[in-house]
Amino acid sequence: MLARLAVRNVRRSMRDYAVYFVTLVFGVAAFYAFNSVQSQSVLFDLRGVASADAFDLTARFLGMFSVLIACVLGFLVVYANRFLIRRRKREFGTYLLLGMRPAQVSAIVLMETVCVGAASLAAGLVLGAVLSQGLSFLTAGLFNIPMQQYRFVFSGEALRQTLLCFALVFAVVALFNTLSLRRCRLVDLLGAAARSERATVRRPWVGLLGFAVAVGLLAWAYVTLFESGLTEFGAEFWKATALMVAGTFLFFWSAAGFAVAALERTPGVYFRGLAMFTTRQVASKVNTAFLSLSTVCVMLFFSLAVFSTGSGLVQVFSDGVEEGTLFDATLTANTYLALEGGGEEAAADVAERAGAYDWDIARFLRESAPNWDEFVEASVQVDLYQPREVTETYGEVMERLGAGAGGGLQEQALAPQTVAVVGLSQFNAARALAGREPIELSAGTYAVNNAVALSEELSRAMAEEGVEIEVGGRALEASGLYVEQPLSTSTFVSDGAMLVVPDETVEALRADGEAPYASYLDLSYRTDRAEGDRLLEEALACALPAEGQEARGSGYETSPWPVTTVYTADEVIEQSGGMRMMITYLALYIGFVFLITTAALLAVQQLSEASDSLARYRMLAEIGCERRMMFRSIFIQVAVYFLAPLALAACHTACAVSVIARDVLDQLGVSASEAVFAAAAFTALVYGGYLLVTYLASRSLVRASLGKRLLG
Repeated sequence: MLARLAVRNVRRSMRDYAVYFVTLVFGVAAFYAFNSVQSQSVLFDLRGVASADAFDLTARFLGMFSVLIACVLGFLVVYANRFLIRRRKREFGTYLLLGMRPAQVSAIVLMETVCVGAASLAAGLVLGAVLSQGLSFLTAGLFNIPMQQYRFVFSGEALRQTLLCFALVFAVVALFNTLSLRRCRLVDLLGAAARSERATVRRPWVGLLGFAVAVGLLAWAYVTLFESGLTEFGAEFWKATALMVAGTFLFFWSAAGFAVAALERTPGVYFRGLAMFTTRQVASKVNTAFLSLSTVCVMLFFSLAVFSTGSGLVQVFSDGVEEGTLFDATLTANTYLALEGGGEEAAADVAERAGAYDWDIARFLRESAPNWDEFVEASVQVDLYQPREVTETYGEVMERLGAGAGGGLQEQALAPQTVAVVGLSQFNAARALAGREPIELSAGTYAVNNAVALSEELSRAMAEEGVEIEVGGRALEASGLYVEQPLSTSTFVSDGAMLVVPDETVEALRADGEAPYASYLDLSYRTDRAEGDRLLEEALACALPAEGQEARGSGYETSPWPVTTVYTADEVIEQSGGMRMMITYLALYIGFVFLITTAALLAVQQLSEASDSLARYRMLAEIGCERRMMFRSIFIQVAVYFLAPLALAACHTACAVSVIARDVLDQLGVSASEAVFAAAAFTALVYGGYLLVTYLASRSLVRASLGKRLLG
């Protein structure tokens, strides 16, 4: 009998609170699908180590954030059950009055929890298995690699994690419900409906004062964040965060009283239709639930910020791949490591070793690796110089020309450095290897090469005709030529604000004792890239035998010269795809779960409020209130309750994203507007859907309670 009663109760609750149960299913589905990402790797031909590492790294990050997601979903379940239990206290009191023992009532609630948990898990796992198959196609698109052969993949590990997590959540809920019921007396249960939560009536001046303080705290938080930026998480960042949280809680604590006081002083609005009733309904709920509304607002802010910035960062790793992979591979010799920071002995060793080959990396490798010419069709070396003597620094140039380089820490790091230069013949050779036309310079002039967004303003100012810059004691005049040419293979192109000078200028610098601070050796393979990468690894292992570096994952010795780092085009493409996958999945995972959780919390609260207010709607109907007016009042209540925390969260997000755009995205040449638009569309679809469903469900509750006789 108890089991049948529990099943009947679950069916009835699912009808009234379907939005909550659907959210549970979505939560389980997302939890399983995103934790099964690593299992999808069997569908792809992961030839490169970078691709396999990307799957492992993404899986680890998703696993870490799954703990947070589990806590959020657990909070949703416990919080929603509090409302469901409160609504049913009179029902439980009736059970006791009819002779049931408290243990039997607790058993009914326990069976209901088991039914809901089992149904949610089953439906969520089925949906999650389907969703995970869709993620496999998304993964293929992000990596830009074909599937070997599609087949259905089911992750046993993700299943185990999902079952363990949600079994624990529902066990906590069952314990919470049981203890909650056992603490209640019969008189409390039977009289629960008459003692529904009431708003604390606050004086208008208290609400006005609190609202003014809240606005002040939020303004202070925004200004602090704008001034300190987001390049580092120091004391100012945490100060802004604390002010934002405090201002948010005080905002919702005072907003209802302030709004009521303001509306009461506008009779034309307050006494129109059911405005008075609607205002009191909303104010009552907001005053009672300001803590939960504040929490929802913060969670919405986190969701919107994560999704917006995630979309922007994905664009970063998408836009620069083509320019960063013009060459099949690039070997970099960072000689500055020895010349500037390695001491006299290290500098002398590099100078002697490189000088023996006239600083020609390809010559060294050709003589040391017999198979070099078998797979290398063409190579170009580009030497970069930063003359230390009688050369203007970027800071001096910026001050003289009145041009910036991104602001903040970027300018601070660039300012003390002397202007970088590269020889014309090497620069044109790199352009030819990339399939581009050469440039021409007259004696005593320079062109500016810049492929970095943050230094574009400075670079264009340096390139204007008539500008002079001193390099190694020689005054060079701008030719008016501005070029955007990446000189190496890399995930992020870093060749910015660089002078392209005639070869005689470079020869003069060499004669003065200057050495390259870095050298790029760009390669073009005779073979396909995968085979070329394999042969390059063999050649480097032959030319630079490793001495204990195998344990660090390198099969060859690295040094300031001839080879410090190696980047291949395939490796960069794989790394970019891996970063796109990780950021996309984290943004979708966190953003989606937080969004549906907050929307479900608000939906449960509004449905509970509609259920508690049925007697009030009945009274309105009995005194002749039209159905259309009541339904309009319900819609306004739901809309205000949903949109108030969203509006404040949008303000928080606008502040945070604008700072992130200024400090990060703009520096990388990415517009934040597309990311913000994507986040807005995503939120409107999901959050707006919950708002609409909640309104329809609340209206259905009222319609079913009043019947056709009263509603007409």
